[in-house]
Amino acid sequence: MADDDPVVHCELADSVDLRAGLEAAYIEHLEVDADRTIVIYQSAILMVVATDGDATAAHAFDVELWEPPIHTHDLGPDEVLAEFVEDFTTALPTTRQSG
Repeated sequence: MADDDPVVHCELADSVDLRAGLEAAYIEHLEVDADRTIVIYQSAILMVVATDGDATAAHAFDVELWEPPIHTHDLGPDEVLAEFVEDFTTALPTTRQSG
């Protein structure tokens, strides 16, 4: 991750399988390793990284915008991340903790 890349940190009430959540939300993804998953969302390229646990049992994760969407110039980086996090966490079998 570059220091200037937009990132959102999410904490969850319960441990979840992030990749199963991506599948449940019908979001394209590619496993990189035990913690990291590349995601294609609205033609944007994101990196989802488990920060507490691993991708199959995470209590927290970061989402980094690597490349903005090529077809949606109306959305800024923070808006793309916010929409992804909303769509993704809605598909998870737990709630996002505010903090």
